[in-house]
Amino acid sequence: MCGIAGILRWRSEGADPAKVHAMVASLAHRGPDDQGILCEGPLGFGMRRLAIQDLSPAGHQPMTSDDGHITIVFNGEVYDHLDLRSRLLAEGQSFRGTSDTETLLRGYRHFGIDGLLEKIDGMFAFAVLDRPRQKLILARDSFGIKPLYVRRSEGQLSFSSEIRALAHDGFGRPSPDPKFVSSYLQTGWVPSPGTAFANVSKVPAGSLLEVDLRTGTESARQHYQLRPEYLSATYDDDELLAAFRQRLNWVVRRQLISDVPVGVFLSGGLDSSAILTTATPHLSQAPKSFSIGFHSADLQDETAAAATIAAANRSEHVVFKLDPTTLEDLAPIQMALEEPIADSAVVPLWHLCKGTASQVKVALSGEGGDEALGGYARYFWGHAAGRLTSLGLGKDLLGRLPSLPPRASGLLNVARRAEKFSATLGLSEVERYLAWFEVFPTASRDQLIGPQENHLSAHLEAIHGRARGQGMDVVQCMQYLDLNTMLLDNLLVKADKLSMAHSLEVRVPLLDRKLVEMGLGLPLRAKIGVRGNKPLLRKLLSESLPREITRKGKRGFELPVNRWFRDPGIESLLERMRAGALVRGLGFSAVAIGDLIRRHQGGDDLGRHLFALAMLETWAEQNT
Repeated sequence: MCGIAGILRWRSEGADPAKVHAMVASLAHRGPDDQGILCEGPLGFGMRRLAIQDLSPAGHQPMTSDDGHITIVFNGEVYDHLDLRSRLLAEGQSFRGTSDTETLLRGYRHFGIDGLLEKIDGMFAFAVLDRPRQKLILARDSFGIKPLYVRRSEGQLSFSSEIRALAHDGFGRPSPDPKFVSSYLQTGWVPSPGTAFANVSKVPAGSLLEVDLRTGTESARQHYQLRPEYLSATYDDDELLAAFRQRLNWVVRRQLISDVPVGVFLSGGLDSSAILTTATPHLSQAPKSFSIGFHSADLQDETAAAATIAAANRSEHVVFKLDPTTLEDLAPIQMALEEPIADSAVVPLWHLCKGTASQVKVALSGEGGDEALGGYARYFWGHAAGRLTSLGLGKDLLGRLPSLPPRASGLLNVARRAEKFSATLGLSEVERYLAWFEVFPTASRDQLIGPQENHLSAHLEAIHGRARGQGMDVVQCMQYLDLNTMLLDNLLVKADKLSMAHSLEVRVPLLDRKLVEMGLGLPLRAKIGVRGNKPLLRKLLSESLPREITRKGKRGFELPVNRWFRDPGIESLLERMRAGALVRGLGFSAVAIGDLIRRHQGGDDLGRHLFALAMLETWAEQNT
């Protein structure tokens, strides 16, 4: 794991070594163990290394092939590199060390870029200098677990694992691009491939970019396209369970490969429980698990459930606690994120990563399990809506439900979801999907910033069209949308940035390519159900965990923002939101912001909306 950065300047003097050094130095938090720089003609690139596999000098980067033709810098982990290494050894290749970087280098030399990317699975972003072809090649993993940004300027392309490094490429600090604000207010994140900054974009997940060293001519293409793996239609529930158990065990076992200690994030939910339970038999000593909680009693606190799971696995368990004053210190979190994310889970995740990094260098996380295995309630309701729509039943079917509070539990929560479901029956699949997690609807956005151009719906329609083009059903389309939007631009961004800010590597076993393909292709009965989604995973865990864990409903890894935004201790944050950078730098309406705050303090639960504005305010203070 590390951070990579570089400059390709095909005009005039070529890459400036001082600028490349400055870019790499800005990524020191991503790799405190080692650094390396190569500047050669038009190209200069380098890395900061967090040493996880092969701690010897043989793992140093940039790494060059024996014949001097190919050089690579690499961020991430390739979990099947030992299999590829065995194949390369059988075909006459020799190795100096044991790192996956060397396996990539020799694999590229032997198979070429397309052949290599077909064979590897992991989380990665890497840059290859191919001297005979006079090409720079940038590649990113299948689901975008590792970030990779590019900035195009006159006669130059610069790239980096983080946006902050681009400020040192000779063209100044990237300028904010206000066009992202409307989409952010709608979803709570900045949709790919765009960013919050002008002329800076993300290399799309599962793609590669080839750039000619002499002319800067670019050629981009996808190297991976997600497709469901359909198991035999004759499989009964026991056969499905056996196949899933085998796949999960295989995935977790190979993601434990490390030359440094590995821990597990334990939220109390099904996904992290499955990872800890599956990992424990493969470890030579008791695992370490880490949870976050709150000093006061809140529905969101799951430390009791996490403790039960930890005890069942005999793990060495550590809990970190938060309180409302945590909201006053969003600045370092937003600085690490670089772009605003309206997900209050960034706060507990920041503190969880900080605490975990003091004890281990690698942590496994359950990120991606909901998308791969059908964990969101909207999948159940989306399937129901699809069935009713196909039967020609109107949107008023459930319209007589009584008005319900915006947040409820138990049967009231089910009824609230049903009420929301009824309201979306008349919408298209994409419109219904967006309505389930929309932060500020159109009218509210217009009050805050006025009418603005927004291309989000067209972006989602294009993704949905790719899923439908493969013949996916309603639930699969929603999974596919989540994997290409919310997971990519929210969950994985915060997992990478907040962990690497503390020099911690976070691995996501449930986003193994083969596991996601299997999850997408599972029959509906294995993904959704009236007693809770992910019935297949629940059945697997019922073999080793108590009923109160395997039967409990899903809870998000979020702050109790409704209560915390009424706490007197955060008044200074609210005052900044009323008259700070949102108003002065981004043109927000102070009246509309003040109205939201008054409504929340008057009893309306608008904590989610206020948190979205708080993160954007903090971003604007740092960038406008």
